[in-house]
Amino acid sequence: MDKRHIVIGDRVNSSLVVLREGVIVVDTSVDEETAFKLHAEAIGSGKMLYVINTHEHGDHLAGNGLFECPIISSAVAREQMLAGNKPPALPKLVFSDRMELFLSEQVVLQHFGGHCPGAAVVYFPERRLLFTGDLVFAGRMPYMGQAVFKTWLAALEELERWDVEQVVPGHGDQGGIELLANQRRWLEVFIERILGCSMKGQSRQEMLDQVLSLHEVPERWHSMVEQAIDRIIKEYK
Repeated sequence: MDKRHIVIGDRVNSSLVVLREGVIVVDTSVDEETAFKLHAEAIGSGKMLYVINTHEHGDHLAGNGLFECPIISSAVAREQMLAGNKPPALPKLVFSDRMELFLSEQVVLQHFGGHCPGAAVVYFPERRLLFTGDLVFAGRMPYMGQAVFKTWLAALEELERWDVEQVVPGHGDQGGIELLANQRRWLEVFIERILGCSMKGQSRQEMLDQVLSLHEVPERWHSMVEQAIDRIIKEYK
């Protein structure tokens, strides 16, 4: 039995998992070029079964329109897609909290939120393989512009208790279960630093300057960091 999984892309991880019946795609890439590569790899690996969107952010949805199979997401993610920039194709199947597919092996989809309202994971228990979407960024600053940090941390703590051997993050290199703890600790340190600055009476600009001195942050993300600072202060006040 072919039990491959393939991760494609350098900026965003788009993946396919080969089952006995065919192929499940997890996220469909950030751009058209990579989406076409993903599509070609997928249809060359077997019958297309499902596309799963881990969440609503457009950098994971560029290839949705290429796949002639049902698209699945959390119900919240689909609502967010409808309210924002619609992807090339919308999910036709949604779930509220948890969904299970009983194929030649079990596939578990679970909604957590935290990173963004619709954030969910895809888990293959038999393989001990977890696709986290953007609940995990490996080796880089995560996007936090919509974060609910207590929910995000709780999600990572729960996932650390799952029987997982291999983790495919939304961005960055795949690795072991340590990626979950690494992301949790990164967020905890970031939150503690912002709260410490707030207690000292620092301005938002001073907090932003400190973050920029410690992390490589592209200019287009400076406003995201400001949003994250505001969200932390509001959530933990």
